[in-house]
Parts: sequence; structure tokens; C-alpha cells
Amino acid sequence: MEALVIIDMTNDLVFEKYEYEGREYEGNLVAPSGKEIINPIVELVKKILNRGNPAVLRLPKDHYNAFTNPKLELELAELGIDEVFMTGLVDEVCIYQNALGFLERGFRTNVVKGCTAPFNPEKGKEALEKLDACGAKMVDDIPADIGIILLLEDEHNENSEEIKSGSWPPHSMEGTPGALTIKPIRDALEGRK
Repeated sequence: MEALVIIDMTNDLVFEKYEYEGREYEGNLVAPSGKEIINPIVELVKKILNRGNPAVLRLPKDHYNAFTNPKLELELAELGIDEVFMTGLVDEVCIYQNALGFLERGFRTNVVKGCTAPFNPEKGKEALEKLDACGAKMVDDIPADIGIILLLEDEHNENSEEIKSGSWPPHSMEGTPGALTIKPIRDALEGRK
């Protein structure tokens, strides 16, 4: 079973200021090219939706490596996922670490070109080259028969080091806008039959 993986495409990583339930929040545009990958990811979601009604699974991650959430491996096994197509933010951190996590666990791992973005272009390029050397494939597109969309998103609770240290804004906490998929992707996902 194949899955489209969308990593960290959350409001706080893409929008600088937005309103949610009558309250205004400010986010950090941490990857300057983050906005450029929104529409390509939306097109991938629409391609999958045109085929049928995929399962959508959203798992929070309290760390750059989503495999620190024990539910991830359990869900992957239960769903029978053996191949992933990675999209999202950012190449040299979460894309790199999670792609390695999938590779280490024996998953066929693909990174979709034009659907990831780096903090730093040079470091992002190096990370993708390392992934390629480790066995990840850099692909131009995804198969149309993907049956699962997996959203791995930053969502910190009050006990996380990021929140306690003050290095992450409070809108990255559970239940706040920073923990929600960005609107264009959310809108596409809501188009499921």
C-alpha cells in the first residue's frame, strides 16, 4: 500500500498572520519557499481524490522525527503501508529525518520533486543528495492509485521542550491553528467523497 506523506504543512509554518475562531495569531514563515509548494501538494491531493476516497490519517509529532510518536509505526503496520511519497517542510530537517526513518524501517521511500522546501537551499540540496545515496528515490510524480494520505504535523503540548523553553510560539500547541493543515490543503482534503 502506498501513502502520500505531507509533513509540517501547518499554518504557523506558512502564514505570517491569520485569524482563527475570532482570535488573531501570528506565525513564522520559517521556510521562505514554503508557500511555493502549497499548490503542487494540493494538486497531488486532488489527483488522489480523483481516483476515489482515500483514507486520511493525521498524526501529531512533538519532535522533528515523527517516529518518536509510537502510534506512527502501529498505524503504518495496521494500514499495510510499504511505500511512501514525501512532501512538505523542510528538506534538511523533517523531510530528511523522516525519510531516513522510513528507509531504516524498510519502506520504499520517495521524495516528490517540487513538493518539498528547505530552510537553506544549499543545506536542503545536501540533505536530498544524502537521502538519494541512502536509497530514497527523487520522483517527479506520484501514482494515481495511492489510497492513504498521511499528515504528520507539529503539535506540541505544554510539557514539550519547545514550548517550555519558549523557542516555539504558543500557537504551535495542541488544538491551536498551528496544529491544523494549511487551508488550501485542508480544503482539498474536504473534497473527499
